[in-house]
Amino acid sequence: MLRLGMAALLPSCLLLTAPSARAQDADRYPSHPVRIVVGFPAGGSSDMAARIVAEGMNAEWNTPVFVDNRPGAGSTIGAAYVAAAQPDGYTLLLIGPGTHAVTSAMYPNLSYDAIKSFASVIQIAKGPYFVLVNATSGIKTMDELVQRARASARPISYASTGKGSGSHFVAESLSKAIGARLLHVPYAGAAPATLALLAGQVDFAISDMSAMTHMQSGKLRALAVTTPERLPLFRNIPTLAEAGVQGVSYTLSVGLVAPAGTPAGVIRKINATVERVLRKDEARRKLEALGFEPAPTTPEAFAASIASDVSRFSAFVEQAGLRLQQ
Repeated sequence: MLRLGMAALLPSCLLLTAPSARAQDADRYPSHPVRIVVGFPAGGSSDMAARIVAEGMNAEWNTPVFVDNRPGAGSTIGAAYVAAAQPDGYTLLLIGPGTHAVTSAMYPNLSYDAIKSFASVIQIAKGPYFVLVNATSGIKTMDELVQRARASARPISYASTGKGSGSHFVAESLSKAIGARLLHVPYAGAAPATLALLAGQVDFAISDMSAMTHMQSGKLRALAVTTPERLPLFRNIPTLAEAGVQGVSYTLSVGLVAPAGTPAGVIRKINATVERVLRKDEARRKLEALGFEPAPTTPEAFAASIASDVSRFSAFVEQAGLRLQQ
């Protein structure tokens, strides 16, 4: 009888000890290096934002936090890697909610679900995309670029940071808004896309703040920003709406997610650590130099933002016929 009684009690004992074990996981975290996977090559603004945060986390924990670039397929290679990782907080993914949402709609047969396969951790920062041309192109305003696109016998070309990226979404939205076809030339990240524009291989590019050095040197000209309002650092650059293109707005946002099933205590610990990093003047200055505005959120708020973007961009991909074939 005693043996049967103990056996009957065993499942409830396990249930009682499980939360305690999870709490201990959070208390011990991190006990070894943490990896932040970035689905783009090194050198883009998302990659640099990840490195700023990783450096701050490293200092807070006195534990190595490193960036692992796994570019390709619109960042889905890196996302698939993290979705399949152990849900223990030691493998994180840096995402732009828009990019994460667009790729989930564009790419068939993904091995992961953009929402269900991940646990949201924190939004890090918000920033712009720029519509850029080579300074030697002779194009000085957004209206001139639009008129060239409409008058050209062939679709004018643009560089993006990859199929399904935020820059791809912006350009396709632009194409629809101005009523002109555009030729998409995808690259594996912001750095090679910028180099293509500098070399005159494309007519324009949708790029992030990683191109700022070339903008400041005068080699590239920014015609507009994609944010709803002008940027404090670039008051002379109009928004797309101010430049005459209505209905196209995009704010580049970056944040961290973890594999689904990561203990809530671990997620809260990462969230609190990153928030402390973002409150420090050094991290803020570095992010602002990239054109980012630090904008930390709760895990719940970031999850809601991702879900909203998945719904919004899935509808856009369907309407625009952008779903890729395999």
